[in-house]
Amino acid sequence: MNLLKQLPSKQIVGCLLALSLTATAQGANYISDDVTTFYRSGPGNQYRITGGIRSGTPVTVLKRNESTDYLQIRTPGGKTGWISSDLVSAGTSLTERFPKLEEQLKQNEASLTAQSEEIAALKQQNQILSGENAGNAGKVAALEEEIVSLNRTINGMDESNLMRWFTYGGLVAFGGLLLGLMIPYLPKRRKRHDSW
Repeated sequence: MNLLKQLPSKQIVGCLLALSLTATAQGANYISDDVTTFYRSGPGNQYRITGGIRSGTPVTVLKRNESTDYLQIRTPGGKTGWISSDLVSAGTSLTERFPKLEEQLKQNEASLTAQSEEIAALKQQNQILSGENAGNAGKVAALEEEIVSLNRTINGMDESNLMRWFTYGGLVAFGGLLLGLMIPYLPKRRKRHDSW
């Protein structure tokens, strides 16, 4: 037989309600940070409550009762009382540290934003310089080709000048040879025999 048909409907509804309450109770909860703890007139629970102190308030520990593990404290207002040692922590409270941490977080976020902007600017500058570098590489290649061409032209001019000087030298030598051959055949001037 079906088990659900055997149970009365009120019991089913009750079970479902209990399960839903259990699930709700297991959800995420927290106790407010703004809690007041009471201090007493003596080192134990049997002494009367003489005042309250909010969590996170700095206190001065005056002495410790070893048998009850209670601490005698002085509040910032100058009042004294006894409180269980497990309610007192060493160091500064989160209430005091939290604003400083928030300020430090803001400074870190501002620094991170500034660094991100600087990185973006440097990337943009890097892209511009890469483009200029590519353009300069093309100019360098063109100038190298021009230098090679000018060197060829200079080498050609040197050979041309050398040939020209050889030609001029040959013509001068040939002219001198002809002149040397022709001089003996030129009519000589006769000397005048004038007597006075």
